[in-house]
Amino acid sequence: MKMRLSTQRMRANASVLAMMGVAMALPTGVAAQESAPADPTTAPQSVDAQTTEGASGALPVTDIVVTGTRLGSNFNAPTPVTSIGAERLDALGITNVGEALNQLPSFRASSGPAAQANLGGNIGARLLDLRGLDPQRTLVLVDGKRFVPSTVQGSVDTNLIPSSLLRSVDVVTGGASAAYGSDAVAGVVNFVLDRKKEGLDGEFAAGMSQRGDDGNLFASLSGGMRFGDRIHVIGAVEYEKLEGLGTCTSRSWCDSQTLILGNTPGAGGLPANLIIGGVNTSTVSPGGLINRSYNAAGQVIGTTATDPLRGTKFLADGTPGRFQYGSLVGPLFMLGGEGQGRNGFISALRLKVPLERVSTYGALTADLTDDVTLTADLSYGRVKGTVDGAIFRDFNGTLLGRIKRDNPFIPAAVASTMDANGVASFILGKAAFDLGPGRATSTTETYRGVLGVEAKLSDKWTVNGFYQYGRTNFTQRATNLVNQANLLKAVDAVRSGGQIVCRVNADAIASNDDAGCVPFNPFGEGQFSQASVGYITGNGLQRTVNEQHVAGVDLRGELFDLPAGPVTVAVGAEYRRDTVDGTADPISAANGFYSLNGSALSGGVTVKEIFGEIAVPVLRNSSVGYALDLNGAARRTDYSTTGSVTTWKAGLVYEPIEGVRLRGTRSRDIRAPNIFELFGPQTLRSIGLSDPLNGGLQTNPFVVTGANPNLSVEKADSWTGGFVIAPRSGLLQRLRLSVDYYNIKVADAIGALGAQTLVNRCAQGATNFCSQITRDANNQILQVRDVILNSNALKTSGYDIELQYRQPLGSWGELNGQLIANITKELTTVDALGAVDRAGQTGVRTGTIPGVPDYVLDGVLTWTVGKFQLTGHGRYIPSGIYWTNFVGPDQDGYAVTAPNSVDNNNVPSRFYLDMTARVNVEAGHGRTFQLFATVNNLLDRDPPAMPGPSGGTNQILFDPVGRAFKVGARFHFGA
Repeated sequence: MKMRLSTQRMRANASVLAMMGVAMALPTGVAAQESAPADPTTAPQSVDAQTTEGASGALPVTDIVVTGTRLGSNFNAPTPVTSIGAERLDALGITNVGEALNQLPSFRASSGPAAQANLGGNIGARLLDLRGLDPQRTLVLVDGKRFVPSTVQGSVDTNLIPSSLLRSVDVVTGGASAAYGSDAVAGVVNFVLDRKKEGLDGEFAAGMSQRGDDGNLFASLSGGMRFGDRIHVIGAVEYEKLEGLGTCTSRSWCDSQTLILGNTPGAGGLPANLIIGGVNTSTVSPGGLINRSYNAAGQVIGTTATDPLRGTKFLADGTPGRFQYGSLVGPLFMLGGEGQGRNGFISALRLKVPLERVSTYGALTADLTDDVTLTADLSYGRVKGTVDGAIFRDFNGTLLGRIKRDNPFIPAAVASTMDANGVASFILGKAAFDLGPGRATSTTETYRGVLGVEAKLSDKWTVNGFYQYGRTNFTQRATNLVNQANLLKAVDAVRSGGQIVCRVNADAIASNDDAGCVPFNPFGEGQFSQASVGYITGNGLQRTVNEQHVAGVDLRGELFDLPAGPVTVAVGAEYRRDTVDGTADPISAANGFYSLNGSALSGGVTVKEIFGEIAVPVLRNSSVGYALDLNGAARRTDYSTTGSVTTWKAGLVYEPIEGVRLRGTRSRDIRAPNIFELFGPQTLRSIGLSDPLNGGLQTNPFVVTGANPNLSVEKADSWTGGFVIAPRSGLLQRLRLSVDYYNIKVADAIGALGAQTLVNRCAQGATNFCSQITRDANNQILQVRDVILNSNALKTSGYDIELQYRQPLGSWGELNGQLIANITKELTTVDALGAVDRAGQTGVRTGTIPGVPDYVLDGVLTWTVGKFQLTGHGRYIPSGIYWTNFVGPDQDGYAVTAPNSVDNNNVPSRFYLDMTARVNVEAGHGRTFQLFATVNNLLDRDPPAMPGPSGGTNQILFDPVGRAFKVGARFHFGA
């Protein structure tokens, strides 16, 4: 069965919205790379725009980097490439290139400071997720060479690459494994440096939100200079500090506590699931809440209605009181009642984590002779982020155990009730706001050096060789972590010899004694001793080192001439060695902390590759077409872990008339499992789930995630086809239009399905997933093993559209515009039970796989008059569904009595508008200054309120900050 939202209504509106979006078009800082060169006047020059190519004196020259091919700059690659220039960053007041890329419709911003929630790891990392196929399927390059991984999953944190030194960022939309090797399943992002930069450029910017938070500071210096005629150096240093946002209570849309509330399907005429605000916790409270009582035989006493102690809460001072239940009371949540603002599942979540980064880069280009050029690159980056872990919570005694009658911390009134009703123990539900969350600070440091040599063997043949070394040092230090084993012992207190002691030290069993155990009082808030806190909490530490060695050589040139031009080829070989070596504290290694456990892993992969590429010009100025080029590439790769595999690509570019170009590619691409997926540890955390086998019962089990040494290579079949219209003369010469279709199918896809997905698919009949779920004697979920598997197939298809236009206005200046759109026809995961299509899913539920909108429109319009520029940036996200597994009243198959029924499965649309004004000031003698001011989310649109893993919305798609301001200045000194 294929689960799919009917999105015909939304897609029917896409063409109308696209036409409306032309009015909000994007400046020429983003352009299809294959189009004809634009008139230099089409893009307003930023303050650091360089014109060194026209300056007197020769510069050391290396070939222009062309992404998507090994054949050099004299070849029109058939692979669609979108190029983002520095102008886009300047026009929008963006100081981080990763942020700019994640705004593009073809990317899913699945990581970043606003999507961290309570997870540790590379905190605040900006990873690139092209096509929504996950970051590990997007290959990141710098000047055509791999950048050292920032994470153990092999992904690159773009925070570590300076934005101020870039000439452009090229995005290849389609498989490129034959050109670059593993990981290029979704595409390639190539950061192309401005190696001819001259003069000194600087920028300083600061901002904050309208609500006084999300403070940010940015400063950069970059420049380049020549030494004689043969040596040129460039360098850059950047510093950025982000203060982040507060907890869920700092924004009304999150403080509304909109969560999923379970209901008996059909009861009261309501569906099984309600997405509704005002949801509080029904079985935990900050001071503690008694949920069930047990007799001496361990049997439950009475029902929830007749239990003598159920509903007894403990006030902050530890005295008992009556808990105010709301309606629709379930095992985790209820509607209304008490607890607003102190929901242990979301109230303490930080909506955007603080982050600090430093990135530096230096590069040298030297002509050793007229035919031999040496290049050397050195870079260093450091990113530091802090995250708060989940508030400790226990509602069923899994962590606190049952509180026994002889516990001396039990208030006298409760003890009397226990004696009168034969109660020997009870379950205490507690959300430990008094302990506070654990806190982790991660530091990622990356070092990279590249040494390359290019030699011209003749006027037609060139050889290149390089060696690259990269190292990433990752450290995570965590504090205030609840030690689960110590907590269980400390809560189980007794009185012995007139003193309150831990039971393990008072019983007759000497082998379980723990001299360090200090009794912990769980009743009330802060009624415990600091010594007991010192015993039940601890610090975690993780250190991981990634190292990468890469060496390569390639030969390219012209084999022979055909009537339409020379046949060009490139052949080469590469060697790569990736290793990871890590350690963690012993408690983390055993998943002994409640949250933020560090992980230790060690492993390595050696890769050996040979490759070749050829381009054959078939037609030039022919009666059957203006131009036709054929292109092919192949690569044979041997992995030390998974064996050998072959990738290939075939493509063509056909220009029937000048200015109209048709292009298409077909490729086989691969991704080998990375070191983390093969050799990583298994970690433990607790999340909220719904159990379909128990009528949608909400529960809070542990989830185990981690590696699998038996993974194999995933294989992808991709093809693209499209056209570019770029008239070079006539009325439409200022128009650029490209439309490309893409289709990617990944077999044996490596990944984790998500705990909630596993539970649902098991309930639906996919019995191979049921073995990953552990239940107790009452059939309640205790644990879900969400480990990495080769269990899926992935499919995605859609269209990329770019429309660019420039309109002179005479004395009123000119307008520059471009619309970028992505239409996703399909984003499907296929498992043993069938296919689930997440195109159109704009909500994201904890423990599930995120989706993408049906389409996204992104446009900017820049008006330039004299020294003044005004830019408007609009981004439209259409309405979608919350979750593919839910069925709402307006969807086919809805039944109020079905366990997957929901009262509202719709997520409303959002339109965001940003404005930036810039003023250039000429100071003479080659000095230029620019002042700018930006207002982001000018209309102050809140995100849709809905349940999400990072708070009360889907922060992958929607802005959690609200209206925000930034001001700054730029300068350029030099020619």
